[in-house]
Amino acid sequence: MSCGIHYLASVFMAVTPKFVCSIPGNMENGEIWELNQCSRSRREGSLDLAYEYNGNKSVFSCSHGYIYDHTKWTSTIVTEWDLVCKREWLAKLTQPTFMLGVLIGAVIFGDIADRMGRRHIMWFTSIGQFLFGIVVAFTFDYYSFVVARFLLAMVSSGYLVVVFVYVTEYVGIKVRTWASMHVHAFFALGVMVVALVGFLVRTWWVYQIFLSITTLPFVLCCWMLPETPFWLLSVGRYEEAQKVINIMARWNKVSTPCKISELCSIQQDALVSSRTGDNDVSTTKKHNILDLFCNRYIARRTITVWLIWFTGSLGYYVFSLSSVNLGGNEYLNLFLIGVVELPSYVIACIGMDKLGRRNTLIPSLISSALICVLIMLIPQDFNALIILANMAGKFTIGVAFGLIYLYTAELYPTIVRSLAVGSGSMMCRVGSVVAPFCVYLTSIWIFMPLSMSKPRIAVIGAGLIGLSAAVCISETIPTCSVTIISDEFTPNTTSDVAAGMLIPHTYPGTPIYQQKQWFKETFDYLFAINNSSEAPSAGISLVSGWQIFKTSSSAELPFWSDIVLGFRAMTEMELKKFPQYRFGQAFTTLKCDCPSYLLWLEKRLKGNGGEVHAKRIANLWDLQNNYDIVVNCTGIGSRQLIGDLKIYPVRGQVLKVHAPWLNHFIRDGDGLSYIYPGIHNVTLGGTREKGSWNLSPDPNISKDIFDKCCALEPSLQKAQDIKVRVGLRPSRLAVRLQKEILVQGEKKLPVVHNYGHGSGGFSMHWGTAKEAARLVGECIATLQDSLSKAKL
Repeated sequence: MSCGIHYLASVFMAVTPKFVCSIPGNMENGEIWELNQCSRSRREGSLDLAYEYNGNKSVFSCSHGYIYDHTKWTSTIVTEWDLVCKREWLAKLTQPTFMLGVLIGAVIFGDIADRMGRRHIMWFTSIGQFLFGIVVAFTFDYYSFVVARFLLAMVSSGYLVVVFVYVTEYVGIKVRTWASMHVHAFFALGVMVVALVGFLVRTWWVYQIFLSITTLPFVLCCWMLPETPFWLLSVGRYEEAQKVINIMARWNKVSTPCKISELCSIQQDALVSSRTGDNDVSTTKKHNILDLFCNRYIARRTITVWLIWFTGSLGYYVFSLSSVNLGGNEYLNLFLIGVVELPSYVIACIGMDKLGRRNTLIPSLISSALICVLIMLIPQDFNALIILANMAGKFTIGVAFGLIYLYTAELYPTIVRSLAVGSGSMMCRVGSVVAPFCVYLTSIWIFMPLSMSKPRIAVIGAGLIGLSAAVCISETIPTCSVTIISDEFTPNTTSDVAAGMLIPHTYPGTPIYQQKQWFKETFDYLFAINNSSEAPSAGISLVSGWQIFKTSSSAELPFWSDIVLGFRAMTEMELKKFPQYRFGQAFTTLKCDCPSYLLWLEKRLKGNGGEVHAKRIANLWDLQNNYDIVVNCTGIGSRQLIGDLKIYPVRGQVLKVHAPWLNHFIRDGDGLSYIYPGIHNVTLGGTREKGSWNLSPDPNISKDIFDKCCALEPSLQKAQDIKVRVGLRPSRLAVRLQKEILVQGEKKLPVVHNYGHGSGGFSMHWGTAKEAARLVGECIATLQDSLSKAKL
């Protein structure tokens, strides 16, 4: 039982609770810090307490330690010595180093027990278990802790090997099976004690002391146990063996005396005589591990036994150690892992008696392997099913693991029995050293993933933002299926009204560097189209012109000045064309005929295998059964669809006119008056009526727009085919571009939001589409992980 306690003690001793970086000790007033797990960031030049912040930050290491969640554990070795982040690997080494000590102890004490006797080693290791168990609780740093645990592992391993041999040599063949399984049953009881003490005691060193105290009773009574007659006979100590046999006869009330001299043959007596010599001093051969390979039959047997020891131990400890990571109550899980061993030993005993050792061993190993494969295929969300499969795996491997001890002891003669069991235990510990790493692999390596047949992405909204996001996702993640769902398509979307000029609008709530990145990605994408044969069908063209201001020059250039082509200040000669304006900027940018571009994007999506469905979506949960991820590009519709009250309409009214002689754009610096020539028409604008939901054209506004534009370019008086268009720009202080997991009971729906572009939708659309595609990729990775993560 004490071995079961110490072998599994680390599952709660080395728990890593939730944690974040500690705040600096000399924090000044007014500083705002973001605390992450392995770093902390100070917000620069901002007193904004909002959770989401994309401004400038200074990143620092966790030099002042960490703040831990003490809800479950008051203290663990992780919190004691900060075994997190760069030191996390030290915490994960505690169990492998313990098992390495078990490996070495099995070899050393197995050999010594064959040389010095079972009883002396049992005394030494039982005392060592208690003392080193207490020492571990009072170690002062991580390295002394590991050393103390290593020594504890060595004596615990030697103790387990010697005790098993001791029991085997004292029990008759008829009940040896059941007696040996009692040893394993109490090991399982030790595992249950770990779960119980872990539940009751939440400070690691107190927890260790309580576990060690449970080994004290045997330390006090082991002194009365005699040496085994088999070992005494094997080293020629016949008189001592006779005394032990006499005590056994008296305890069992056997009236007929049992004398060793009568049991031994004349040849054996002669052999003993030749070995002891005249002085009766034992010169028996000292055996070593090479005796396990003395001929090819024994060698084959040894290799086979060693492989079974390794496999059984690997499976046994993987199932045991991983039980606390299966979800639910970790203490109950570990307790049940111990409980399930008890019936497995009963089955093992019945099987060994009725079917034999080998015929019981083979089915148990095959069954445990099949269960391992099954666990890999169970989706991670099915916690109850995973726990049940884990228990079944522990049950089947428990049969094999319990059987191999007795099987090994029976396969070898007395003179090398402890050595055989010890060497087998050594191979067993190789498996137990590997086992913790198999458990750790679940966080970095997924074996045989149950991959989704094809991630299904629904993009809601068929305007510029929705179509560009859908196309970008289909091209970035070609393994997924993308479907556009909307109740409005071109030419009836807000995007069809847009001027389509690549001149950015500034978002107060979005960092400038982020806006610049989105604009550059959009400009580069459209510039590549412009230089291709697709430009006419996509409605993309280069256009040069002027942005003019009534006030004097500002020293600060717009953030996009180095992205557009040929950006410069206007010359005096150019300004003479606009006598009411004092300053201007000349540059070349891109212009899009939006209806053509929307049709081109839709065609491209369908060419990538995407689909388009006409349907009104009133609730995102309506899509949960048919799609894995939803991308919300509904613009102003998000106000009703998801209740985002931060988005508001900005009404825009424009004129579309036929004036093919115009080749240069003109834009008033305030952005309210502009002339944007395109491939098919010229757009005249415009208005920005915040909060207005009116979609009806206003004749007075149309006249005002036309008059202002004619003042900038008098030749517009000859314009023909004047059409009025009205649209509602979906505006926010910042573009909402983030992922969210919607939860409804046990159901989860990943959503990527991409809306709120306002007047700058065309200027930013491809940059935000790329970011949306990246977020969708993260969601797919999370879904894959959730569906297939192996509990090795």
